[in-house]
Amino acid sequence: MNIIAICSALNNSYIAIEYNNKNFSKIIKSDENYHSLYIISEIKKMISENSIDLSKMDAISVNCGPGSFTGIRVALGIAKVMAGELNKPLIPLNTAEILLKAYDSDLFLMDARRDMFYIGNEEKIELIYKNKIEDELKKRNPKKIISDKNGSQICKNAICYENNEKNLGEVMLNIAKKKYLSSTTPEEFNYLNIIANYIQTPPIN
Repeated sequence: MNIIAICSALNNSYIAIEYNNKNFSKIIKSDENYHSLYIISEIKKMISENSIDLSKMDAISVNCGPGSFTGIRVALGIAKVMAGELNKPLIPLNTAEILLKAYDSDLFLMDARRDMFYIGNEEKIELIYKNKIEDELKKRNPKKIISDKNGSQICKNAICYENNEKNLGEVMLNIAKKKYLSSTTPEEFNYLNIIANYIQTPPIN
């Protein structure tokens, strides 16, 4: 299967391509300012260096969040344009399912700003207030928690993905392929129907 996966919702940006049974990936580190803005140039570079024909892609995949507001807009915008121009399915992923799979965890915790946190699993992500996290963890009793830096400050036994170097692009490829191959309703991958899961509502000017 030929597929490209894009993510710029987190502290690093990720691009992964599976093409003719070969995998190519790139991690754009957070120490490069505005790392999400390098995605287009890096995709072009990967395509050129590896003689990839985008028209032969079976699908595009993108992380729709939650995460960085700007990062989500960048990756989702690029993915939608690609899916539309190439007339290919766009497979939406969320941050929780990516990180849970990458770290073999059963609970996801992430700062949503304004004293709120995202908490959830692959099926459902909810917003809760910071002061409710301890009670929620007691109720859920997770075996392994994956979080961002702010989440790991609250939950000391959580694994902080920002302190690790997992190649999340490759994880995205595996999740997206399974979704694509198991889907019975192609309309769910229509790029016009894919929406972002922003970390917070943007301010009204």
